[in-house]
Amino acid sequence: MKKSILPICLLSFVGLFSKVTAQVGLEGIVVEKFYISNAADSIDAVNNGAAYPLYVGSTTYRVYANLLPGYKVIQLFGNTEHPLSIETTTAFYNDPNFGFKVYQGTSVNNTKKNTTLIDSYVTVGGVANGLVGVLKSEDTDGSIGNLQGILANTDPQMGLPITGANAQDGLMPGTPIVPNVLGITNELDIFDQTPGSNFMTTNGAIAALGGMEGVTASNHVLLGQFTTNGTFSFKLNLQILTPTAGVSETYVADSPIGSELTDSTLIYHSSTSGGSGAGMEDNNIASVVDMEYQVYPNPTNDSFVIRQFGNMSNSDFDYTITDLSGKIVLAGHSNQQHCTINATNLNSGIYIVNMSQDGQVRTSKLIKQ
Repeated sequence: MKKSILPICLLSFVGLFSKVTAQVGLEGIVVEKFYISNAADSIDAVNNGAAYPLYVGSTTYRVYANLLPGYKVIQLFGNTEHPLSIETTTAFYNDPNFGFKVYQGTSVNNTKKNTTLIDSYVTVGGVANGLVGVLKSEDTDGSIGNLQGILANTDPQMGLPITGANAQDGLMPGTPIVPNVLGITNELDIFDQTPGSNFMTTNGAIAALGGMEGVTASNHVLLGQFTTNGTFSFKLNLQILTPTAGVSETYVADSPIGSELTDSTLIYHSSTSGGSGAGMEDNNIASVVDMEYQVYPNPTNDSFVIRQFGNMSNSDFDYTITDLSGKIVLAGHSNQQHCTINATNLNSGIYIVNMSQDGQVRTSKLIKQ
């Protein structure tokens, strides 16, 4: 990626890495600021005996795998070469009544109680019986509400509210899979009324038999939800199932071995989000929630297209393309809904593409063969 490009396109892509041949299924990891706690939430947590306080201003982060259509999440895993870690600088908040450390099929009625909806846990899609996690911006059926009248904050930093008027709680009908926990004993207890700051495994997995696909067209699969008043970070490793029977892809946070692939969005640190190596944040601000992009073909040999879909009435956007060292190799502006970019002068390798519009940024990776 070295010279200029001819603008003619629009579309949102996330981390893509390829074996040598075909398209790869992971578009990237998306981190959504789901909720920010207020005083009423904190008081409810204290009254119900939370082991670690729900401090005012605590942020609930949702972590999604963004997949191409037809791909499914099989498992989150850690091994000696690629530890899986989820951390905070303080501790994770756990709901004392109906929370869980790994999704286990809580009823919708119990999910509506106290602070269950912002509990910390790991999952492969599921949130409650018959309900799976989706981006708030893609939720079309409102909110299940809260029986105690809490979780009612409307702080603009978290985007859409999750209860009350015009709320979208990021829950849609689906068929959740209760994950199998393999090779993990008490490491997950920090998500179950045991104050702690670091979950790590070098010999374990949270697996969904048959794989889990998202219930919206964007195919985002919820991997976990984490509430903390500290700095939140993770290093994830992920196996996904492709639409070809019996074929899977393995993504690791760094140092891939053999056929393993890597994606910089598998590493996230909330204090540096948006920088190199950070997961993406989607705050679901109502005026821009329809801004989405797609990049194709990916991998490419000579040129590729960025195409916008969603809010088609606002087609102006800026783009930058950087190499993995952070150096900008291409940049431009498009006033059309799609643009074609000449990549023939780019060296073979992986590049980061950033598309910005109305203060929102979408990030993806491009493979130049």
